[in-house]
Amino acid sequence: MRGEIPKYGLDLKTARTGQILESPYEITVDDSWRCQWQSVFPTASKLTTSREYAKACGFNAIPIPQAMLLNMTLCFSVEPFSQSCRLHLGLENARQELPASFGDTFRSFTKIESLANTSRGDASVIHTTHILVNQRDERVFSLKKRSYYEPLPNNDVIEPIQESDGMASHFETPTKSLIDHYDGIKEFPSAQIEPLKAGRLIIHPMVRPLGWSENLALSTTYRNTHPIHWDSTSYGRDGIVVCGGFVQSLVFATGDREIRQVLDETLIHSSHINTVTPEDGIGSISKILEIENISDRLERVTLKTLGLKNVDVSKELSSLEIPNKLLNSDPLKPSEIELTCSDQCPELAGKIAMQATRSILRPRY
Repeated sequence: MRGEIPKYGLDLKTARTGQILESPYEITVDDSWRCQWQSVFPTASKLTTSREYAKACGFNAIPIPQAMLLNMTLCFSVEPFSQSCRLHLGLENARQELPASFGDTFRSFTKIESLANTSRGDASVIHTTHILVNQRDERVFSLKKRSYYEPLPNNDVIEPIQESDGMASHFETPTKSLIDHYDGIKEFPSAQIEPLKAGRLIIHPMVRPLGWSENLALSTTYRNTHPIHWDSTSYGRDGIVVCGGFVQSLVFATGDREIRQVLDETLIHSSHINTVTPEDGIGSISKILEIENISDRLERVTLKTLGLKNVDVSKELSSLEIPNKLLNSDPLKPSEIELTCSDQCPELAGKIAMQATRSILRPRY
C-alpha cells in the first residue's frame, strides 16, 4: 500500500480572480507572544513597552506591535496560499486599521486580485490582498502582496469568481488607519524623541541575527508552514531561509532607536533582494525623505530603509559613499540594485537583503 502526500498552497488549476481563501488557523494571542517577540525584535518606542505610556495614548493596555500583526497576516496565509509559490516579490500598503490587544483572537483571509503568466510564459505573478480579522469580525490589519508562481496551466481568460458568503464582506470595508485614534489625544506623555531632518542618512549601529532556534520557534508560533523555513531534513541546514516578514521586522527593529517614538506605521512598499539565513547578522540604514507636520502634536516621517546582511555598519559604512539611487523612494528591481552596487558601491554587492519605503507617525515633541 502506498500513501498519499497532502498538498498545500494555492491550486493553480482552480485559482480565479476574486477567489477568497480562508486560513484554517484561529489564534488567541496572549502576553507570552509579546515576550517572545520582544526578545527577538528590540524596540525603543514606549507604546509597545509601557502600560502607562499606552494608556496616556488612549489604549486600554499595551497594544500588539504592528510587526506582529503583519506577520500573522502573512504567515496564517501560507498554508492555503503561498506554500506553493516560488518567490515572495513584495508588499504594498501594509497598515493597521484598528487597535489590537493581547487576548484578542485572529483569523486571516486572502483575496486574489489578479493573476497572469509572465510574457515569457515560464511563471505567473499573482496579486493578492491579505487581511487579519479579530473575534468581532473587525478588520485589524491589511496589506497587498505580489507573488511569483509556476505558470498557470490554463492561460485562457478565466471568468472571475464572485464570492457570495460572509468572507467577501471583509474586503468591502473601506481601509482605515489609526490617525483618527491619535487625533483625540490632546497631549502625548513625555518621552525621548530623536530629532530627524529631511535628507539625513542614518547608519543604524545595531546589527543582530535571527538565530536558528529563534527562527524555528517563530515559524512554529506564527504558523508559517512552508518547509523551506524549518525543514532541514529536506533542504539541509544551509538551505533554510528566514521568511520575509521576520527579515523585515528585524531590519526595522535594528533602526528603532534612531526614529523613536513610533505611534503608527504604514508600509508603502517593500521587497526582498538577497536571501537571509538563520545566524546572518542584520543591520540597516535609513534616509529621511520627508517630514510633514500634520497637526500641532503629530508629524509624519517618510523614510527609505535598506536592510543589510553581514555588514558591520558602524565600521564599514561610516566613511562609505552610498549611491543616492539606492535611497530614493521608488523601489528598484533586484538587478538594478546589484548593478548599481557593482558599479558604484561594490562593498554592498550581494549584501542588501531588502528595501522598504514607509511612513511613520510620531509625536512632534
